[in-house]
Amino acid sequence: MKKLLILGMTLLMMSSCVKHAQVYLLLSEEEAAAIPYQMGQTVKFLNQNGDTVTYEVTRDVTYPYNSDQYLNAINGGDVMHLERYNYNCYARTVILTTDGQPYNNRFCFTIRPEKDFTFSFRFGDQEFDLEGSLYTTGPGTINDDNYESVHHQILYSQYTGELIYDWYYNEEFGLLYFQKGDFSLTRVP
Repeated sequence: MKKLLILGMTLLMMSSCVKHAQVYLLLSEEEAAAIPYQMGQTVKFLNQNGDTVTYEVTRDVTYPYNSDQYLNAINGGDVMHLERYNYNCYARTVILTTDGQPYNNRFCFTIRPEKDFTFSFRFGDQEFDLEGSLYTTGPGTINDDNYESVHHQILYSQYTGELIYDWYYNEEFGLLYFQKGDFSLTRVP
């Protein structure tokens, strides 16, 4: 009886040491394509002064997602699968930069399953971060160009009525328009 009890306890302890495979929510092709940019692609915008500004895709990475790996993805660090982290899905992060200043002048787009979307912008001392679901609000017109499906968000200060941000996004073309403070960009088709 003692041998059977010892054998049972040994098997129980051994089974608790076995690593269990983690389940990840995969990023479907449709979800990954919600960010239409590809590595090396350039996108032109008109800024608030009417000058043409060219952004280039300088990072396009798909990785097991957690907050540390996300920070690595947007800050240019290595994105790798480390067993000590708890991952539950995959994400795709794409960064567009201009003027050779990858961390001071950039757009960063991240998509996770179910079109869980993060958009961040950094230009000098201005920063903008938004998380939420990427959903279509309907057709839109930007500088006389019509788009069938556009995601649009605008936010005003509840205290002053001042515009905090305004942006339009289309899954086929990406960022169409962005404004924060005195800074704005409009996509050049």
